[in-house]
Amino acid sequence: MSCTTCGSNKNCHCSDNCPNKASDITTFDCTSLSAITVPCGASLCDVLGLLELYITNTASEVSVINDYLNITKHDLLASSIPTVPVNTQTAALTLTWAAQATQKPIIVHDDDNAYSPTTGVWTCPTTGRYDIAFAIKMSIATGDGWYTSGSVGMIQAVIVKDAAEDVYVGDTYTSVNIQKSAYMSGAIGGFQLTAGDKLCLKVINTAGTNYSSTVAGDFSRMSIRKV
Repeated sequence: MSCTTCGSNKNCHCSDNCPNKASDITTFDCTSLSAITVPCGASLCDVLGLLELYITNTASEVSVINDYLNITKHDLLASSIPTVPVNTQTAALTLTWAAQATQKPIIVHDDDNAYSPTTGVWTCPTTGRYDIAFAIKMSIATGDGWYTSGSVGMIQAVIVKDAAEDVYVGDTYTSVNIQKSAYMSGAIGGFQLTAGDKLCLKVINTAGTNYSSTVAGDFSRMSIRKV
């Protein structure tokens, strides 16, 4: 818009940037906003001009803050039915995680493209602290479920370093009575990881019953988030 008499602050439109308008007393130094000060005798147009400048500078400050924080999501969620089979093994001290098959849930979202659903392995993209979690439900809807011939059995699920024995978080289900579903979950917050670390979800079944097919409602999930 045009400005007819800027020198006397008369007949100026409220959106003008006239050098002598009262709105020029409000400054922004990229650190803080000054308080709005309305001089005596200021017109309504001058007051609106001050508010306009304040809003403009506030928006600029928010932009600076957002740029400084550089907020970027680093989340993985992979979830699907469990990968079968998970056959029972004989309980022994010699059982290793490196020898177990990896669960391969499907990507729900993966902000860093760091997870492979083909291998079930997530590769840490940048060194930092991460929240790590998993949940798994495995069901047997026939016979005595997980309780085989009245004998106690066990299932373990962990997030572990791929091809190694370094367990980050885990949980155990024990079949001490007739039970259709085994639930396991675990989480750890702020765990320090190094770029290139490879994590995956694995299960050891020593319950005496094979898990060879999924039941409706079963799931296998892994979640990793940089904090």
